[in-house]
Amino acid sequence: MNPTTARRLFRRVCLRVCARTAKWLPLLVFAALPVLPAPAVAAPRDDTLPLKSAAPRGLGPVAVRDTLTHVVLGTARVYGSAQPDLFVLGGRKPVTVNLFKWLRTSDDGAPVFAPPVQVEAPFSARAFVFQTPDGVTHALWHSGKEVRRAVFDPRALAFMPANTIALPDLPAGIQGVAALPNPDGSCELILEFNGDSTPKGNTGKNASSPDWRPYDAAGISTQGMRYRFLAAAHIESPAATAATHVRQISPTRREVYWGMHQITPVDLGDGRERGLVTGGRLGVFTYYPNADPSGLVTPRRAFVVGRDGNILRHPSVSAGVMAYPRHGAADQAGGRGLSDLIAAGEGGLYFYKFTGEFTTAGSPIYEDPSPLLQENADLYAGTLPAPSVCDWDGDGVLDFLVGNSEGFVLFFKNIGTNAAPAFLPGERMRAAGRDIHLQAGYSGSVQGTPEARWGYNSPTVFDWNGDGLPDIIMGDITGNYTLYLNRGAPGAPRLDAVLPLYCDGLDLHGTWRCRAAVARLGGRIALVIVDGDDQFHLYWRIDDRNVADGGKLTLADGSLIDTSYDPAGGTGRCKLSFFDADADGLPDLVIGTGRRSAIPDKKRGWPMPSLGQRTLGTPLLMRNTGTLEKPVFATPVPFVHKSIGVIQPGGSHERGAVLTELGGDGPNLLTANEGGQLFLYLGKNFKAREP
Repeated sequence: MNPTTARRLFRRVCLRVCARTAKWLPLLVFAALPVLPAPAVAAPRDDTLPLKSAAPRGLGPVAVRDTLTHVVLGTARVYGSAQPDLFVLGGRKPVTVNLFKWLRTSDDGAPVFAPPVQVEAPFSARAFVFQTPDGVTHALWHSGKEVRRAVFDPRALAFMPANTIALPDLPAGIQGVAALPNPDGSCELILEFNGDSTPKGNTGKNASSPDWRPYDAAGISTQGMRYRFLAAAHIESPAATAATHVRQISPTRREVYWGMHQITPVDLGDGRERGLVTGGRLGVFTYYPNADPSGLVTPRRAFVVGRDGNILRHPSVSAGVMAYPRHGAADQAGGRGLSDLIAAGEGGLYFYKFTGEFTTAGSPIYEDPSPLLQENADLYAGTLPAPSVCDWDGDGVLDFLVGNSEGFVLFFKNIGTNAAPAFLPGERMRAAGRDIHLQAGYSGSVQGTPEARWGYNSPTVFDWNGDGLPDIIMGDITGNYTLYLNRGAPGAPRLDAVLPLYCDGLDLHGTWRCRAAVARLGGRIALVIVDGDDQFHLYWRIDDRNVADGGKLTLADGSLIDTSYDPAGGTGRCKLSFFDADADGLPDLVIGTGRRSAIPDKKRGWPMPSLGQRTLGTPLLMRNTGTLEKPVFATPVPFVHKSIGVIQPGGSHERGAVLTELGGDGPNLLTANEGGQLFLYLGKNFKAREP
């Protein structure tokens, strides 16, 4: 029996006794109260901090807070552990160098790390960190025609500047650097350079200009193709001040599209101890075998492939890669260990386990990637999260589903209560037996082929077909709206394959990177999107696959509701949802925005121009002042927190936002920073909002 129940029972007993022997009541109360333990009172949660993982030990994906693109810098045994610790570049304004301490190895062979600590460093962009057999940890990075080196001081937790290495007779500007130590203490510097390219066409000034044209009349990209290649130079030691023997080592100057993002030496077993693997903008990892025991010769290229023999493709864009020695295979700094891989780009960090096998073409075979894990983790939803709240698994407790820029949708199960939620790390949602993974591909982005690996999934969860099961209406990078029907059962959801939504027989299409608001208004289901004119537009459901045009939404004065300040790539980016915020029976609109949103117009809109050109994405509320059958809306207002002011969790691109009863005493605001951390702001901490 808990203390509260015990006290209530005790009071009832005392009242009965009081009716008979009132003179004994004070003595009874005095004697009994000390025996009852005081009720446990949990410390109030700081709602300005990200939500944490409720898994055992707080286990969850490795992520540096407020980071769009992680860069794996390298590994070293800093803390004297059995396995190397991990250096990762992350954060935004300022960028930080973060050190993750190795804690243990999981059952599947993946390393598990502690939360990061920041270290001081003289570099704020991509670098290469490695440890030599003498235990010294070095960092190399390029600056103009030079490579600079720093040495890590583990006591000060700082990289201390050391020497500068001059590089004569370079074929082009350096884009990346790594090092391959030789047995005699010398090193081969591995250098990434700009290579072949094709000229750009008439694409306009930039992706947010009115004359932006990323494709020609035939639908062919007008944007140039840029490639990178590899060269090498020799230094007598990491402390050298000049390099010699600069030479191209890749077979061509057309090796990796756009950029390698990181280069790492790999040990793949006997005769393959000194190979190289590079990352790539589009997520392909290139492998260069090197049979030279004390130098560097790469006569050909191959690729990192999966069990099926096909080239593995990293889940997200701009993937860099770093070798991580197999657990138990190396006992000291610089010792031998077969190379698994840790890779990162936009989004989280992933672990690739080496199988020890090769294809007949000489490509190393790796397992499919799994998220790299740390203890005491924030919940991590991937970059530019767009959450939607629902009881997905039918257990009576609200969960949430989150789409992200990588193109996934994640399910976060609530193992707590609605009033005191506790969430497990996200698991990828599946439809028709496969992960939901939507990306632009060649022609799906208004910003052209360089955006091929983004998805910007924005799910809305709603019982669309009225069978009592939650379905998903999806917006994404393409501007199309699609439907995932739930064909499972209560407590056992199962999504069917994706279906397009139609209006007047044509695919329902609006501006890119938006989410639809869906609600029952009166006797009909309403769907609101940002249309091709960049304005709020209402549609009514006809059947599972079709909607009818309900016209543009307006403010109370009859004016249309614009959403963007900039054209082309600056349009859209709004995450809409319905919620009756003031309990008047009329669903209001909650809007997650990007920095370049201007709602309801360019003169008085939020967040631009109300907060200025360089502001952040800002969740907004537009109250419904009309009726269920004909909704009209008041001018939007931001959510203002009594401690931090206007709520802007971080980032300018976009973010989702929904009102919810999660957290108790709602409505509360669930939103995110663009780096992937989730925040549940309590409504009791909001200041009064003025129109």
